[in-house]
Amino acid sequence: MSNSDIGYQEDPENSEGIIRARTTKQIRSWEIPRTMKALEVLNIELGRIEFPGIYILFEGKNRVYIGEAKSIYIRLKTHMSNPEDKIKNWSKALIINDGRPAMQSDFNDTVVRKALELYLIKLFKANKYAVVAQGELQKLNAIQKFLVRTLREELNFFLLKKNVITKVLEEKGQEEVFGDELKKILEKCGRKIGEWGRYEAIIDGKKAFIRPGSKKPKGWQITFRGRKPGSFIDSLQKGEGYLLVSRNGVLLIPLTEVQKVILDKTAYEQDTIDIWIVFAEEKVTLSYKRNTIDATKFRLIN
Repeated sequence: MSNSDIGYQEDPENSEGIIRARTTKQIRSWEIPRTMKALEVLNIELGRIEFPGIYILFEGKNRVYIGEAKSIYIRLKTHMSNPEDKIKNWSKALIINDGRPAMQSDFNDTVVRKALELYLIKLFKANKYAVVAQGELQKLNAIQKFLVRTLREELNFFLLKKNVITKVLEEKGQEEVFGDELKKILEKCGRKIGEWGRYEAIIDGKKAFIRPGSKKPKGWQITFRGRKPGSFIDSLQKGEGYLLVSRNGVLLIPLTEVQKVILDKTAYEQDTIDIWIVFAEEKVTLSYKRNTIDATKFRLIN
């Protein structure tokens, strides 16, 4: 399912402070203030019967609690009357399910709810929220995996449309590796670290250009810039140093290898050179225009 397959609609805030929103697929949501009146209006709308789902409590600008429940109404009533200390000052809740009562709802499966809860905890952390919930790993059967994967993709789309998040999690294994963790991986693999910066480092006595790449439809785009001595393009043309791709097991690629796909030497006269990294299940490729090499062997962690 691609984002182009999904539509989104959001109603204006009503007199009780409730904002209803939905996708054209499965997701239905209610954003409600912390008032019993709003919760009772929601309960009436749901037919006063059990509705399972997941929910997000917001406190201030960036503090959230993410939970799941077989009965959203009962759980939120508890959060209103007897809130946990870690989120006691929450002001609004975002309730998410598929608009169906328990017997018909995909959210009626506790394992599915808990798997989505854990995913949202990771997603909100990646979006710089202070998440005061832990979650727990679930064992999913084939049907549950399909449901979670489908709902997760739709949740990404929905939360981006709601302007609650600004980015989604990368596919497993393609997450960016940051700072100290990146250094630890290099050192564990026997690399000697000299100077260390955000975009450049000295590894084994040679300059390394640290780039995570930008995700594009055809892969991860890495742009070489600058022709001054010691710059990215200058070093590439001379074949001096490394490209350190800080994701997917971490790639440490000698620039002499990158040169192998740039057969047109006039490319070095340009202000920028774009190369592409593609992470397949068992293989990593590096390409420039139509030229491609296998870069799998440069991955530090399989």
